Amino acid sequence: MYVVQVVGYKNSGKTTFISQWIEYLKKKDYHVATIKHHGHGGEPEQVQETDSYQHFNRGAKLTTVIGENQLLMTADKKKLSLEKLLLFYQAIDIDVVMIEGYKHLPLPKVVLLQQERDPILETVENVKHVYKENPEYIFNQVEANWHDFEFGKIKTFL
Repeated sequence: MYVVQVVGYKNSGKTTFISQWIEYLKKKDYHVATIKHHGHGGEPEQVQETDSYQHFNRGAKLTTVIGENQLLMTADKKKLSLEKLLLFYQAIDIDVVMIEGYKHLPLPKVVLLQQERDPILETVENVKHVYKENPEYIFNQVEANWHDFEFGKIKTFL
């Protein structure tokens, strides 16, 4: 499994970039998962009138809703750390995990710039690629260097 962290300041195009990358990887038959860091403070939005939310709100550490073609999980972050979540993804045969955000984790990353001399480059570490334009170029560069993003090598950073 490979883990690619994509970072950039707000409105730098991270979500669009990752969406394009997912489509690119899907065409190559990779199984892709994503993790989005909710960096705006507070809790992620969730429908609060549901039974599963009520279960979680009452103290369940993990709730799962299973539908016909998908499932949704809500977990206590203390019980399901980023490392445990990645181990879960590995156990279900995910090939590539795209992480959006978590700027200060030392995972190998692709940085999206808003301007030529973007100060984000001074605040993040383990930058493998810098994206300004031509997303397929970056996709190909990362794919040619998958060894930099192997989960087995980088999980010690978590």
